[in-house]
Amino acid sequence: MCHGQGCREVEQLSLSDQEWQKISAHFQPPAQSARQERQQIALAIAEFEIIIGKKTGTDRDKARLFEHMGSPGQLDCIDESTNSTVYLMILKKHGLLRWHEPMDHVTRGFFIFGWPHSSAAMREIRHPEREYAVDSWFKDNGKPPYIIPLEHWREGWEPLDKS
Repeated sequence: MCHGQGCREVEQLSLSDQEWQKISAHFQPPAQSARQERQQIALAIAEFEIIIGKKTGTDRDKARLFEHMGSPGQLDCIDESTNSTVYLMILKKHGLLRWHEPMDHVTRGFFIFGWPHSSAAMREIRHPEREYAVDSWFKDNGKPPYIIPLEHWREGWEPLDKS
């Protein structure tokens, strides 16, 4: 798990059997569609954040960054995208993802066209052209991330609500 804005701090953590049960329970029963699995993934990532947040002090992480920059436990989009990518890989490794596979995290912006921003990403296995951003930076710790088509996210998508 990385935090400290820009992954300046990295911690190796483990989950107890009870904590893992809380996460894996979101995949029971198994998804019958890719859309249903995306909903399960969002809930599982939120559960990861709750469990890991208590262990690292990142449970106070607030949506976005600018208003809370430098606050204890605050994550930036590099931290968020890295952690969500790891969570997706853990879910895949344990056989919980049947419809999706993790991708490398993605970045947009590069200062020329606005602030750079990064997100975890995944694609559908049966339709690899269907790629999705898994963006937890726009939500407080423990809230399900937005999962939206990657092409739309790359165009500068932001949620209408500011929570």
